[in-house]
Amino acid sequence: MPTPDFIRDLRRHVGTAELWIPAVRAVVVRRRADGRVLPSPEVLLVRRSDDGAWTVTAGILEPGEDPADGAIREVQEETALTACPVRVAGVFAHGPVEYTNGDRCRYLDTVFEMETLDGEPRVNDDESIDVGWFPVTALPESLAEDQRMVIGWALDAGAPAQFTEPGTSHTEAAGEPAAQHD
Repeated sequence: MPTPDFIRDLRRHVGTAELWIPAVRAVVVRRRADGRVLPSPEVLLVRRSDDGAWTVTAGILEPGEDPADGAIREVQEETALTACPVRVAGVFAHGPVEYTNGDRCRYLDTVFEMETLDGEPRVNDDESIDVGWFPVTALPESLAEDQRMVIGWALDAGAPAQFTEPGTSHTEAAGEPAAQHD
């Protein structure tokens, strides 16, 4: 997966030391299609090219980038859809993550419920090998627990932003590997 230039620049100074990285997850929800209400909401998932995992759209924020703008950008870059944030569904930290090259980091994710404005989803860059709408009643069995958590947060329409239990990280609490960001 491509690493942002500003992260590569930081790595020249800090090597593989752990970085704290702000990121976004965009849970694009579709409740209507072709002018009709769907029997079950659908969420947009991408299948990552590096490990084949299905995930919601996610990515690292650029320096100074507003999280909502980052979520819009990530959805467009990865799926060619134009989407807009509906609300912040939650915020959580996870990690540590260690990549095969030894780089270590922890992510602070701002999770957005999003809705589409325009376009049909398609693979739009080399980060994904597939993209599609999934009814929430038929999500891929292999979908990681943290992905299910953020989808649940986004589907809780109108709820205030949610958080993991104070004093625990999501990764520690769930015993699951943390999702990677690009």
